[in-house]
Parts: sequence; structure tokens; C-alpha cells
Amino acid sequence: EQDLFACKSVEDILKLKESHATFYPIYVNNIMPQKIRGMESTENDVAVELYRYISHPDMDSLYRLTQQKFANFENHFDELSEASKYIYHYFPEDKIETITTYLSTFEFGSIYNEDEPSFGVGLDMYMGRNFEVYGLLNPQNFPKYRVNRFEPQHITPNCIKSYLNAKVPHNQGNSFIDLAIYEGKKLYAMDLLLPEMHDSLKIGYLAGQIEWNQAQEKNIWSYLVEKELLFSTTKSDFQQHFFNDGPFTTPFGNESSPRAGAWVGWQIVRSYMNRNKHITLSELIKNQDHNAIFQACGYRP
Repeated sequence: EQDLFACKSVEDILKLKESHATFYPIYVNNIMPQKIRGMESTENDVAVELYRYISHPDMDSLYRLTQQKFANFENHFDELSEASKYIYHYFPEDKIETITTYLSTFEFGSIYNEDEPSFGVGLDMYMGRNFEVYGLLNPQNFPKYRVNRFEPQHITPNCIKSYLNAKVPHNQGNSFIDLAIYEGKKLYAMDLLLPEMHDSLKIGYLAGQIEWNQAQEKNIWSYLVEKELLFSTTKSDFQQHFFNDGPFTTPFGNESSPRAGAWVGWQIVRSYMNRNKHITLSELIKNQDHNAIFQACGYRP
């Protein structure tokens, strides 16, 4: 973002396209506001719109505020670099050496580029929950439970989630167990790729929410069994309540933790891998037989 906002003309933008040949098309086509990324026109037209975008007083102000907040990005860079070493250890085909920061106008907090393995970090999505600008955004798109996670400590786990969303294949099953184990695989992978990180940051929980799940673990499981949800393929019965983002898991009340289905899947996969220590992380994520994983996990709280 520093190179972009240093541009003083459309010609500078076009030079930036050459000097950032890998990230520029990703930024223009996937991250920028819809007006720019939806343009079907010449490169010069796109550069004109991009220059107009960075020249807007609101964007200039946002840029300056992010530079103040992240005057020293070194700690986050080091944390991501360390995570990248773990990625390379478990997946040698993915050597991540580039980390690019940008502004996304509050749309994309993190990205992973599969073509040339690299991370991108949208600094404007990590300004802290009390950042005044967040209060001006549409609360339907930026509810409080979501804004509460717009903190710098979520940079690294969000980048790793972006990587795992691309890395872990989703099997063709549509049952609760299929979705739970899919989410559980990604969270278990985070255990290995971020071994020093607290579980709450991996799953995106606030203080006390991991503890709530642990205290209610048997009750959560009993509910799933009694309602015959584990092997249900009626997504309307569980997708929204147990897996989609939200402030809580609806069947368990307003004080519950969100995404209880993903948390259950995490415990299932942890139990499975503890029982099958010979299985590698790569073998786990490639295994699409989620029913077999469930039967062999031994998880019955």
C-alpha cells in the first residue's frame, strides 16, 4: 500500500503494474471496489480509476491512519514468516516468501495467492474494534460480533485460514458430519501450523467462548444426537445455526459460542489424529471419507 499511495500520477500507477507484476492484477481484479474490478476497459482506464481512488480524501485519510497503527509491522511479518516455515515443513510444494500489505476498503482482511504462493494483508481490517470508521459502516455487513475481531492479533490466523481454504478440499458429502470434519481439518491444521497460538484465535472466538464450549461439550453433543443431526443432510437444519458466522449458536442461546459445529469437528479430528499418529497432515486433508474418520475417531463426550 505504501508504493501505491506514493503514486503521484496515472503514469506512476502504470509503472507500479510493472514493478508489482504478480500482485497488481490480484489487487485490481479481486480486491479493489467493484467499480474498478468490474471494469472491462484498457489498462490505462483502470489506472485512471485507481489513481482517482487513492487520491480521494477519505482514502488518503484511511491510508495515513493505517500507517500510524502499523508503523511497525515487523512482529506480524515475523509471525507470518514463522507460520510459513511450518507450511513448508508440512507442504513442501508451498514455499511462501512474499507478504504484501494493502487497503481493501473494508472487504478483504487476508488473501492467499495459489499461483505464486504469497499472503496479502488488508490493514484496514485490523485497526482495532474501537476504530471510529467501523462505526460508520453498514451494521448489517459489519455487525458488532464481526468488528470485535478486527484486531491486529487476527492477522496471522486469518492468513492461515485463507491458505487452508484453498488447500483443504471439500468432499462431496452434505451431512453435518461432512461439514464438521471439513472445518475440523482446517482447525487441526492450524494446531500444527500455529503451535504457539491460543485456540480462541484459531477459531475466531472472543474471551470466554472456548471455555463455554468446553463446559458445555456434553450438552452440545447430546443435542446433536437427540436431534439426529450428525448424519442429517438437510442443511437448513444445521448450516446457519452451527457453522455460519454469528454472535452465538442459536439452539444454545445468546450466551453460547458461535459456530459450535466447527468446534465439534475440531474435537473429532483431534481425537482421530491422536488415535492415528501415523497419519500425516497431508494424508488427513486428502481423506474424503469423513464417515470413516468419524467412526475411527473415538470422540463421544
